[in-house]
Amino acid sequence: MKTIAGLPTARGFAAGPVFIYRGDGEIPIREYVIEEHLVDNEMRRLQRAMVETKRDLEGLISVLKERTGRSDVRVFECHLMILEDIVLQDETKNYILKDRLNAEAAVRKTASGARAQFERMNDPYFRERVRDLDDIERRLLKTLIGYDRHPKLELTTPSIVVADDLTPSETVQLPKEYVLGIATNGGSTTSHAALLARALAIPAVTGLGDITSRVSPGETVLLDGTNGAITLSPDKATEADFAALVKRQKDLTEEVASGVPAGTLKDGGEILIYANIHPGVPIAGVKAYGARGIGLYRSEYLWLTNEVEPSEEEQFEAYRRAVEFTAKFMPPGASATIRALDIGGDKMVRGITAKESNPFLGNRSIRYLLSNRDVMRTQFRAILRASAYGHTRLMYPMVSCVEEMTEVACALESIKRELAAEGVEFDRNIKVGAMIEVPSAALLARELAIHCDFFSIGTNDLVQYTMAADRGNEAVAHLYQPLNPAVTKLVKMTLDAAKGAGIPVSVCGESAADPVVGLYWAALGADTLSMSASYIPVMSKLFSSLTRTDLEEYAKIPESLPLGSTAQAIYGACHDWLAAKVPELRENLV
Repeated sequence: MKTIAGLPTARGFAAGPVFIYRGDGEIPIREYVIEEHLVDNEMRRLQRAMVETKRDLEGLISVLKERTGRSDVRVFECHLMILEDIVLQDETKNYILKDRLNAEAAVRKTASGARAQFERMNDPYFRERVRDLDDIERRLLKTLIGYDRHPKLELTTPSIVVADDLTPSETVQLPKEYVLGIATNGGSTTSHAALLARALAIPAVTGLGDITSRVSPGETVLLDGTNGAITLSPDKATEADFAALVKRQKDLTEEVASGVPAGTLKDGGEILIYANIHPGVPIAGVKAYGARGIGLYRSEYLWLTNEVEPSEEEQFEAYRRAVEFTAKFMPPGASATIRALDIGGDKMVRGITAKESNPFLGNRSIRYLLSNRDVMRTQFRAILRASAYGHTRLMYPMVSCVEEMTEVACALESIKRELAAEGVEFDRNIKVGAMIEVPSAALLARELAIHCDFFSIGTNDLVQYTMAADRGNEAVAHLYQPLNPAVTKLVKMTLDAAKGAGIPVSVCGESAADPVVGLYWAALGADTLSMSASYIPVMSKLFSSLTRTDLEEYAKIPESLPLGSTAQAIYGACHDWLAAKVPELRENLV
């Protein structure tokens, strides 16, 4: 028996036989120089391949829209844009016209050049676009050489899918009813496979190195997406223990779906638990996990997946669906909090965001909107129009000073007057809030609260900016510490300011879903925790096992430690207290 560590990409536990997904790999082609009189013929071959590939993509998009509403559709709409990119088309044609290469070689050289450019870019979003290029290259080459293969048809029994990595097409074409879990050699937490796994509650571990060469088809493995590990050749006792984990996980989900509202404390108090979602991911299952509403709607994915600004109508339809969906939650009163466009930093959009020497400290989020008024106007009009269909809240990302709040408030009021003059229905008293993601916002929380109806603490960036440590940089990952006293003091300052102003506070960063850290935010006074829906059952079970007195005791744990205690020591003390208090959730504590 051997356990291999990787990246915990989607929490949960799964046991089953291995299915090794080889995908297409690199399609072998011939590269040669064509005779001049054959150039026109080669150009026609290329054009036919492009037309057929476009038709295939449009067909796939149509099927997905019918089957899932819009799940994953934008990924393939993005592929269409790449296919129709004039620069890439001209480059491919020039390889045929000027260098007299055969069409297959021309496609491969163009894809290789574009791939190299993306790989040189130091941000995860652009590196992930390499997978889109791979997908388009394979489709074109398959059409040119008549190569056709459907590995998805080979998976007919529930299995753990093991792969080098998964392209968007490969991911979406896997029969979901047979996928127990996903384990890949490479990949990241921002990959398409990772996003899909979290959305569909499929446990996943990525970054395993060479897992495809260390397992055999059909052998039983144990996949732990919570801690990021896969166990090979498990003994009978380990299998039995793991089976108990899988059953408890299933029981937790069923208990939340049929029991008291998520976040209800043992003595009747409650901490609201909402879901984080983004366009392109199914939201139908959110209620089944016990979510009380949508605490974070990541609107930027409307830009990121298409790499083009969506129209007002496209945005309105996306926001309206989310708002109408949330309006049906029980008990009544659930809200959908839509975050205004949050691009820049590690979320770059070609042709929209400008290249900056230090994008994390540059023109991102609310700053981008204030300097691109047409973009802001279009989005705010769409959000306001959607607010007529249910309880909607508008949230501004990365607010750093009072001036930004007053400036954006003036813009919003102007757009409200514009819509009113047009006779358009909207919530004239729509709630607005600021995301507390940078230290200056926490330090100015009392002043910002005057201009807000609520706060939402984005711990991902707050920790990063406070500790001056990029959470995606392995060299400084050890400094990404949510329970570092510097961070917790800023969070406490924010919560106290909100309480003084009488406005609610939610925590929507990834730490909200960590039982040890999320509980601490609730103990300090957070009203709501928002997280990926599949993480809600564990947090709901946790709260139902504790009382308000327990939370008060938990909040004092850091104070009970010696002055100067490290973040690791604080986390360890909280972890041990929680493991002893709720032993049935011990395996869910990282």
